[in-house]
Amino acid sequence: MRSGWAIALVLVLAACSGTGVEREGRVTAPSPEQTVRPSPGRVSKATSGRPVAQWLRAGGLAAHNLAASSPPSLVVYADGRAIADAAHELRLPPPEVKALLKALEHDLAGQPETASPRPGTPVVYDAPTTVLGFDGGGGMEEVAVPYLEAGGYDAVLVDARDRLARLAGRVIDEGHDYAADRLQLSVSYRGAGQAVELWPDDALLPPGTQAGSGAKTYKGDKALAIVRLIPRAGIWHFYRTSSGKQIALSWRYLLPHE
Repeated sequence: MRSGWAIALVLVLAACSGTGVEREGRVTAPSPEQTVRPSPGRVSKATSGRPVAQWLRAGGLAAHNLAASSPPSLVVYADGRAIADAAHELRLPPPEVKALLKALEHDLAGQPETASPRPGTPVVYDAPTTVLGFDGGGGMEEVAVPYLEAGGYDAVLVDARDRLARLAGRVIDEGHDYAADRLQLSVSYRGAGQAVELWPDDALLPPGTQAGSGAKTYKGDKALAIVRLIPRAGIWHFYRTSSGKQIALSWRYLLPHE
């Protein structure tokens, strides 16, 4: 089991959304109601920034070779905030957080850093790796489980994943929208092809850093401008720059600890 939060997660997008239509002029911004706002709740920075449970999925193959930094499926913080997909938030009572950590410790304590399936289980190279973690007080302890969905693993690992998945579903169904004053914008530079809308502000684009893609963090007024220009978080939108380059853009809010 590995300690610490930092795991480099470069996920390949499983599906792309929309193609856009080329128009004269600039991108039309959504309504003014769509704004960057801090997440509700009065908590200290130290407390709100400490994750105590997590469920991530990393890797896998995708259509169109568009890579993006994907948010954790679920993060639970010491103060009871539970955030799913960096898009939905629900406050959990302290007894529920305590019970969750006790159950995760039972399932995950003593597991290796990377779990192995039973002998004879087929290898699924294009399936994501599931990362499950809990912090019982000594730092985040994580277990990586390659292609967990394919089966062949200890039941306790499946139990831990299912427990976190159920909670994530509840956060989505019962919680409210999560938003922050910081976000990450990902870009993929594409070859000529589909007709797309004109992107109005090249200064907001992150530099292409690897294989024609890149990502950058923005806050304050620049984050607000991105939210207004790109109407939905978590999916790809297609544009062309003033120099004629074709790009795909996707953004998400950053979590309290990121």
